[in-house]
Amino acid sequence: MIFEGKYTYNKMAQQYSAILLIDNVSNEITLTINGDKKSYSLCEIKISDSLGSLPDVLYCSDGGCFTCDKKNQLRKIIRSKKKKKLEIIDFLERRKATCLYLFMSLILMTTLVFQYVIPYSSGIIAKNIPIFIQKSLGEETLALLDKSELKPSKLPLEKQQEISLLFNNIMPIELKNSPLRPSLIFRDFPGEANALTLADGTIIITDELINLTKDENEIASVLLHEMGHHYHQHIMHTLVSSSSIKLLFLWMIGKTSNLEELLINSGSLLLSLSYSRDMELEADQFALDAMVEQERPIEMMKSMFTKLSEQHVNVNSKLLSSHPSWQERLDNLDKALLQQ
Repeated sequence: MIFEGKYTYNKMAQQYSAILLIDNVSNEITLTINGDKKSYSLCEIKISDSLGSLPDVLYCSDGGCFTCDKKNQLRKIIRSKKKKKLEIIDFLERRKATCLYLFMSLILMTTLVFQYVIPYSSGIIAKNIPIFIQKSLGEETLALLDKSELKPSKLPLEKQQEISLLFNNIMPIELKNSPLRPSLIFRDFPGEANALTLADGTIIITDELINLTKDENEIASVLLHEMGHHYHQHIMHTLVSSSSIKLLFLWMIGKTSNLEELLINSGSLLLSLSYSRDMELEADQFALDAMVEQERPIEMMKSMFTKLSEQHVNVNSKLLSSHPSWQERLDNLDKALLQQ
């Protein structure tokens, strides 16, 4: 809205032609006097009271004033805008309890979304990710690991064949019939005993871990633990959760090509992720159940976990680290031993 009038500078009597512009978006007022522009917010101005036919006068914070013919209704417009602003402030001040309630409700809703809605939706998305994406992601991650952390295995071929045979023998039937049947590869990871699972079901076991074992059942417990991660799709669930907002949005609007591109190029992201506490315990339980079903001694699983805990490393490498403490996992094994 534009108004024409006269402007008088502070402590001056001479009047100058001026144009007043009210920005309806920011409610900021701009005065233009002979090319000189002055801007004011609503709180920096005061409008005169209505006195008969006298013109409306706008008093500015710097002492200047703008006079406008009353018929232009400048006073009415300024008062209405200032009233709306004051009404909002007044509403907030008089309803502090309501505002606090709304703020706390927002925090609660946000917490529920991140604690329940996102994990639940992430699980649904993870279970419906095409196999070709998981294969591509597994290949990409392995390539990155081979370039950075892992070295070719130095184990004798006979030892590799022996462990590969064990791997196939202990694999549960549900995984043998899976479209993404687990496979085993050997790598050297100097200084650390590790095993890890990739998105396509590839399980990597390092020379250092194998050299740490004295019994095939110790190796079996580690391999079954990694199979548990693959069976429950923990790696895909973790990846989806880490990109939950963007993935959920793409999934809801049906942009599957964008979703596939995002996932396929996420191999490097996986190197910085970690399994949740529940995922690690779920993989432990999978291994424990398989050990019992195959009549393998649980003591060997505890022995393996104890050795790893003493070295202060995780069963999983830097690809995905464990959240629960080793003591919690060993306590669970003690409970299982007492129930036998």
